[in-house]
Amino acid sequence: MRAWKAKRALWVAAVGTSSFGCQIVGGLPSELTLDDDPGSLPPRDPLVWEATEPGPEMVYTMPDWLDYINRTDTPRTSQIGPNTLRIGYQKHEARPRNVGTGWGLAMETERTNLIPNSTWGGAGWMGDDKSMAAVPGALDPAGGQEGVALISFGNQSSSWALVQGKIASAWFMGAQGDGTFAYFAYGNAFVPVSDTVWKRYEVGTSEEGPTLRLTTGAIGASPAILQETSVNAYGAQVEVGTYPSSFIPTTGAPVLREADLLNAEMETVAPSGYFDVTIRYAPHYAQSEQTVDHDLVALEDDSTFFRMKAGGTLTLLKVGSPDNLRIEGLDWSRDQELEVRVQYLPNRRLISIKGATKGDATVSKLGPVEPVGKDKTVWLLGDNDGPQESVDLRYIEVR
Repeated sequence: MRAWKAKRALWVAAVGTSSFGCQIVGGLPSELTLDDDPGSLPPRDPLVWEATEPGPEMVYTMPDWLDYINRTDTPRTSQIGPNTLRIGYQKHEARPRNVGTGWGLAMETERTNLIPNSTWGGAGWMGDDKSMAAVPGALDPAGGQEGVALISFGNQSSSWALVQGKIASAWFMGAQGDGTFAYFAYGNAFVPVSDTVWKRYEVGTSEEGPTLRLTTGAIGASPAILQETSVNAYGAQVEVGTYPSSFIPTTGAPVLREADLLNAEMETVAPSGYFDVTIRYAPHYAQSEQTVDHDLVALEDDSTFFRMKAGGTLTLLKVGSPDNLRIEGLDWSRDQELEVRVQYLPNRRLISIKGATKGDATVSKLGPVEPVGKDKTVWLLGDNDGPQESVDLRYIEVR
């Protein structure tokens, strides 16, 4: 008997050091022990969807149990490789996205391209006889001829646009010259354009009335570029946000792209009222760039949430519950894949995260849990208005 107890104690100790063992994270104890029964889910095959290579059509076909929606007829775009853009996605087409860190389903919040004409030097842009030459018909990152070649004979600026926003982005490719071809500037903020392949550049500002332009003049501590250079330019965009969203073409007025939505019915995914959900997703934003709370799983009528709060805190909360679970001190970079899990079982709630640069942990809480009504809608990576922040969905499993 003593030997059995000793072995059991070693077993308990081993389990206590695992990700589901007893610990304190974010000020809450994990109370799971081997003698406690968290309750179980009815046996069935899990529901699974994973983002993979989308094939030549570059459109995902979603399973019957996942309802993907976008509510605008405006054609959309998606980055499908580090140097490649696909244009022309239609309403309800699920957009694959891959910025070089893996494939995912683009789930983006509502955004507006504030610049009236996204073609560099097009109608509405201002210039003079000292501006760079602008030659339309250059290659673009979508493989067409919609780019504009901006040619500088040294110490010049392109045509410019005055657009009040927070972050500007555009696609550029150095075509003639050596080293730095030009500076992409928004107000006094700028980044050097130095690649000879298509790349999307971005620059943010907090100035009032900033000017968007490409320049070879001296700016900041960077000297004027005096040699003749040529840069292919495409897709000018100005938004309000801390990171750019997918390119939104404009042809004479600002364009709003409505949010993507993804949902499932509780009766289909969790008919018992309890669930075990694993989601792998890649935020388009770094932890420091998140400005609002982002729901990863949200149940209709604001009853239960699995939420990443701005500031790097993961929470599982139920309205009216005094002891919500949380994991604090999380950190990650843009497009870094995170795996999050929530268990909502008859006698246990659990949250878990891994893949973060800092803060991976698991927290659980024992105690009776009321089932969720099976008439509810489950919103994924957002709520019924869409994502609060933009992400790529890489994988989802519901048990």
